[in-house]
Parts: sequence; structure tokens; C-alpha cells
Amino acid sequence: MSALVAYLCNKIILKSFQDEGLTVLVPLLEEMAKTTFAFSLKTSIIGTHFIFGCIEGIYDIFTSSKKIGKWAAVASILSHSFFGMITYLTYTKTNISFIAILVSWIFHSGWNWYVVKKL
Repeated sequence: MSALVAYLCNKIILKSFQDEGLTVLVPLLEEMAKTTFAFSLKTSIIGTHFIFGCIEGIYDIFTSSKKIGKWAAVASILSHSFFGMITYLTYTKTNISFIAILVSWIFHSGWNWYVVKKL
């Protein structure tokens, strides 16, 4: 569900805000969607982020060039799993979901900035 919400909203964000949307708004939306659904469904935060990364990875394979598609998929799975670990660890330390989302958003935003500006 979080991947579907993110997919639909990301299309709108990217049309309106281009790179800034990808580096600021998309990570915020995705971290909010993943973590909110995990809490709402009382399921694993890390697992939800991992599944999201797998779904994004499948999307990457079909929408990226053959040369980079599989590597983009691996990066999606690993990065979203990492963001899930950050979210989980922050939540276990603070017990505040907002702080957990904020911290994972910062990491996700930094990752997207690196991908857009440096790669």
C-alpha cells in the first residue's frame, strides 16, 4: 500500500518540483508512507521498508536501461532496508514515530541528493 501511495504521489511531485522534489519531498512522502502503514498494520518497520525497496527495485528494472536497471534495483532494496533499520532503531530509542520518520527522511534525502547530484 505504501508503494502504491508513493508511486501516485511521486508522479505529481516530480512533475511539479523536479530535482528538489526528488531530494526533499519524495523521501519525506516515502518515509511517512512506509512507517505509517507499518504502524497502522502493526507489522515490521524493517520488513515494510524492505518490501517497499523490492517493489521499487522491480519498477527500476522495468523503467531503467538494461545497463543500470539491475543495479538500480539492488540499490533500491539495500537503501530502503537501511532506511527501515534507521527508522526502527530511532523509534526504539525515542519511542516517537515522528522523530523516527524525521531521521530516516534526512538519510533518505541525503541519499537521493547524492544519486541525483553525484552519480
